[in-house]
Amino acid sequence: MYAAFRGELFKFVRRPGIWVLMILLLVLAVLIGYAVSYLVDTFGSAAGSQGLPAGTTMADFKVALYPENFVKGTMGTWGALGGVFALIMGVLVQGSEFGWGTTKTLYTQRFGRLTMLFGKILALAVLLLVMVAGLFAVDAASSWVVALIDGKPVAFPGWDVIVQAIVASFLIFGFWAIFGLGLATIFRQSAMAIGLGLAYALVVEVLIFSLLRGFGGKVVQQIEQWFPIANTGSLARSFGEIKIKGIPPGPAPFADATHSVLMLLLYLAIFAGIAAWLSRTRDVTA
Repeated sequence: MYAAFRGELFKFVRRPGIWVLMILLLVLAVLIGYAVSYLVDTFGSAAGSQGLPAGTTMADFKVALYPENFVKGTMGTWGALGGVFALIMGVLVQGSEFGWGTTKTLYTQRFGRLTMLFGKILALAVLLLVMVAGLFAVDAASSWVVALIDGKPVAFPGWDVIVQAIVASFLIFGFWAIFGLGLATIFRQSAMAIGLGLAYALVVEVLIFSLLRGFGGKVVQQIEQWFPIANTGSLARSFGEIKIKGIPPGPAPFADATHSVLMLLLYLAIFAGIAAWLSRTRDVTA
């Protein structure tokens, strides 16, 4: 297993596409999460405050950019959007093998098919951990810079909260990556796996339950809590919401953090199991 893991990691870190995904995520985290938001909240016109509660201005939203809220902000923004990058990474590390025609070579090595597959998954986990740690690092640095510019006190959350958030994000990213890897294994290619994965992540589950919620109310909500996107959102929101002057809190999460963790682990195991079963039983020459 270690030899398979080391070989896959050696291969992954030399793929430009992997680094493009990571760097793009971190750049967007700084630009969208902090730079653009700070400019809008600081220099936004009065028209931007229209529709807000009385006494609330765009400047009040800058509290979301300060260090004390960087964990909540990171989880709220990238708990969902960051999963898209993890999904694409999961698809690429598996789907590319089919595109390059190297699957037969990979699975006829002496280590065995399942050993090679789980070595790949372990190497993918290392990449995801680096991605998540980098995301929190750049968000923490960006929030520190914003606080210095505005002359606000620098008060980060406790280390226990930061570590818990990193672990939770790692689980969320891990689910999306294994989901992508499973789709790539099913379809033996990257294009369809990415297309269907993004469709589900951005449209399918959210759209269906948004439409049904108007008819079923609490019944639909009870059903929705067993689906993955609802649980990624619930886990992200378990770290709390950012309190902004005059803005009421949003609805409560579908389920508690424990339920969300268990459901995501279950889905992760299901898609890893599908990939393992197909990898073990398929004729790689077909």
